[in-house]
Amino acid sequence: MEYGLDFHPLIIHFPIALLMVSVICDTIGILGKREYFLHIGFLLFAIGALTSIPAVLTGDYVAETTHHIPGIYDDLDWHDTLGTATALSAVLLTIIRTHFTFKKTFVGAIQLIYLLFAIGVAILVGASGYTGGRLVYDHGAGTLPMMKTLIIEPESPARVPRNDTFQSQ
Repeated sequence: MEYGLDFHPLIIHFPIALLMVSVICDTIGILGKREYFLHIGFLLFAIGALTSIPAVLTGDYVAETTHHIPGIYDDLDWHDTLGTATALSAVLLTIIRTHFTFKKTFVGAIQLIYLLFAIGVAILVGASGYTGGRLVYDHGAGTLPMMKTLIIEPESPARVPRNDTFQSQ
């Protein structure tokens, strides 16, 4: 088995930081009526949403190996589901905000509703990060000592597909 460079930990911290900070900026911009923070929040959220896509894709790639770690399946499944839900929600919310921004209707109640959904995305980011941390700290996923101990048979089946609607394969 070859141990190539795992890009997931290198990429994942960008959307985490960008999405969290964008929600703080949007909160200041919306509640404090500060246009500058609204622009920064929009930019950070959009970049965070875009960078969440390769984060999910690299996570799916890594999951193909880490699912062989004994006892990891349930935590891995939760992390995969939360990560995919986060990326989809962030991209969808970015598209919606872009629409309202270009129509010049991102004001009043629309801003407050958006902020509630953005806070929801931030909660998903936190939950996904927490479950990812459990994969590393509780199961050793992605750490070289653990990965070297795995015995993967060439005819070993691929990871069992999930039954939820957030299938990310």
